[in-house]
Parts: sequence; C-alpha cells; structure tokens
Amino acid sequence: MMTATESRPSVGRILRAIATLLEPSPEAVSRARRTVHDALAAWGLDNNLTDDMVLVASELVTNALQHASGPIVMVLQQRDETVLVEVADVSPALPVPCRESADDESGRGLALVEAFSDDWGYRRRGNSRGKWVWCSWSLSPTATRLTDELERRLRLLGLVTQMWLAASLYKT
Repeated sequence: MMTATESRPSVGRILRAIATLLEPSPEAVSRARRTVHDALAAWGLDNNLTDDMVLVASELVTNALQHASGPIVMVLQQRDETVLVEVADVSPALPVPCRESADDESGRGLALVEAFSDDWGYRRRGNSRGKWVWCSWSLSPTATRLTDELERRLRLLGLVTQMWLAASLYKT
C-alpha cells in the first residue's frame, strides 16, 4: 500500500506552463483530460506517456470533485526533463490512500496515480485553505524507466483484476 507524504515536487526550471480553472461539475474531468492532451501535443511532448498523464490528471480532478467543494485549479508544467501536474482544491482534507477490497466500487484513484506516475505527493496551500496534489513524470528515457513501466503495468493488472472481481460479485 502506498503512503501519502507532504512534499514538494522536484525543482526545475519551468519551460512551459498552463493553468486551468475548473468549475466543480462533471465536465471538469473531460476538460482536464483535453487540456493535458492538447498542451502536451502543442509542446511536442505527445509521447508514450501522454495517456498516463491524461489518466492521472483526470483522477486528481475526480478526487477534488468528490472530496471538496468550490473551484479546482489544475496546473501543467514542463520543468527541464519533467512534466508536472498539480491540482488544487479548497478542502483541508489530505489525500489518504485507502486499501480497497474487491467489492468496493471506488477508492482506486490514488492507486492509479501512484501506478501511472513516477512520483506524487501533496502540499498544503499557503492560505491554509486546501491543498495541492501533484504528480510528475520524467521525460528522460533510462533502463530504470523500463523497469518502472513494467512494475506500473503489473500494479495496473492487479487493480483491473480487483475491479473485474468486484463487477463479477456485483452481478451475482
């Protein structure tokens, strides 16, 4: 099981950035996905990580919608050889990864965030109202990256298996 820690993302020179204000509505998730996909394509970073980045951004926005009220801010940045997604909401509740069981209908969002990003964490907002939840991906291809990708896919297989079991139990 993963552990959430209060931390800041790795520091790097910001090369490109985009910030989006998302109103708390179901359309916020699809807007976040489009924003990430379109920005990465415009930045020439539309690569094999794009789907992972889009998925994780949508999970962070979904969590903000479920656990907070009020507007959500999503920031996408390229910092040197890293892409960073940050989502801010006004809830003081910190992200708590939960141990889901096969029959749970939800609770896998942060597991997906951990499985499909290289690093993630959170930090409290300076005004004591809410938090930023962030995740990042390295753009540098290395042998370690291939190992990480294999581990990520194996964790996903475990999550998919749990979801399939839950759906099977629900049908009976």
